[in-house]
Amino acid sequence: CHPKRHERHPHSVDVATGYPGRYPDPLDRVPGPGIHEGGTRMKKKINTALPALSRMGVLLLIIVMGVIIDPSFLSLRNISNNLANASILIILGVGETVAIITNGPDLSAGSIMTMGGVVTAILLKNYQIHFVVAILGGLAVGALLGAINGYMIAYIKIPAFISTYGLQWAVFGFAYVVLNGYVIYSFDDAFRFIGNGTVFKYFSMTTVCMMVIAVIGTLLLKHTTLGRKFYSVGSNAVQANMSGIDSKKVIMKAFVFSGLMSAAAGILYVARMNSVQSDIGSAYLLNVLAAVYMGGTSAAGGEGGIPGTIVGALAMTMVANCMNLLAVSSEMRDAVIGFLIIVTVLLDTTMRRQMEKRKSV
Repeated sequence: CHPKRHERHPHSVDVATGYPGRYPDPLDRVPGPGIHEGGTRMKKKINTALPALSRMGVLLLIIVMGVIIDPSFLSLRNISNNLANASILIILGVGETVAIITNGPDLSAGSIMTMGGVVTAILLKNYQIHFVVAILGGLAVGALLGAINGYMIAYIKIPAFISTYGLQWAVFGFAYVVLNGYVIYSFDDAFRFIGNGTVFKYFSMTTVCMMVIAVIGTLLLKHTTLGRKFYSVGSNAVQANMSGIDSKKVIMKAFVFSGLMSAAAGILYVARMNSVQSDIGSAYLLNVLAAVYMGGTSAAGGEGGIPGTIVGALAMTMVANCMNLLAVSSEMRDAVIGFLIIVTVLLDTTMRRQMEKRKSV
């Protein structure tokens, strides 16, 4: 007798062809991701992390140099001082990063920083207003100036470079007129605490404020709808408009946020230094741009983040610390920092080009 054959069920389907056939074999199943696919994913992750690793490598190299120069470079006290010194630059960098990702550099950051500090100081000294209200007044002025920037860029269509550069000189001039060349100093202890107070004996309140602002900025960019809109508009504003995003409002919000952060940096600077004059932010403009670009934020927009800006600001601060330990002149210090900026950006650009080549292969 013949061996018993599989009887075709009227509703059975051949797994291979999709047509009626034998019962499905238990071994007939869709293969899962193989070894090659897993390896490809790992390579993509490594390639994506390469620019960040290059920046961290530069920072670690600076730390090693600092330890060689002075073994106490990594002492808790010196770390605390470096963080406090970098805090103002990082807070400025948070706002600058958002502006550059969205539409372009905010060259008025230093002047808005000055005006935020000046307004707060005048409210404290001349009008004896409670320091919390004075701080809110300084922040409001910063947001207002940022809104002026955003309106000129988004609605009047003035390029960001020109509009923010022009506002910078207007605000610096207005600050000088308001102060009439004088310096305001000696504020109440309650206000000075946010700049000179300490937490756990070593970490200053300036550092704590910086950490809070950095976390807020990171969450805004990476975990909110508005943050995704910042990246989308910065990558391609026309395409963002076609997808239903109001790019004008997004640009406005980006520069309002930048103005707010600049004013916050100015207020903390005044509280830390216990004085204010009409040019406190002039030395920060180029430094904050350098920190942001060193941190990997693209000048073309649509790419970057707060963690990279923090690394860039810390690298610049630690290099300055090393130069101070070596008693290097200010001219040579500027040259070294300039060289560091070029090397860091060059490494970052090279890594990105390598990533693009590998993606195209």
